Amino acid sequence: MRWWRIAKRDADLKRELQSDLELEEEEQRERGVDPSEARHAALRAFGNTTQIREQVYEAWGWVILEHISQDIRCGVRQLRRSPGFTVAAVLILALGIGPVTAVFSLIDAALLRMLPVQEPEQLVEFKNINPGFPVNDAFAYPTFKAFRGQTQVLK
Repeated sequence: MRWWRIAKRDADLKRELQSDLELEEEEQRERGVDPSEARHAALRAFGNTTQIREQVYEAWGWVILEHISQDIRCGVRQLRRSPGFTVAAVLILALGIGPVTAVFSLIDAALLRMLPVQEPEQLVEFKNINPGFPVNDAFAYPTFKAFRGQTQVLK
């Protein structure tokens, strides 16, 4: 909802509550209450207008937004009061978010996304297994070229 609509709704609510309070005051005078006491009697009979407005805000669904905005304003005030803590918090967040983002980008590119190939079902895994040595599946590119020259599968 747009902010000017919220302001208009709030103004309409204030006007409506004021009108209802004036009607209650008039009813109190019609019942024979002294005109100087009618306003106080109307306020007692009508109830707490602030509480009524809060209940209407809850019905409109603005309470959560108000609480979030209050929390943000309070947090900003606290950060302004202690600039040393603010700098430390920002640095810690930057040092935490940066590496996590880098690792996620690497994992996303290497494991989560599909490889940019036409026919992924034709991909092969090439391993170098030596029975006498620990597992080492890496080998030089010239070795790959030699294998590719001797087989039809790797062309």
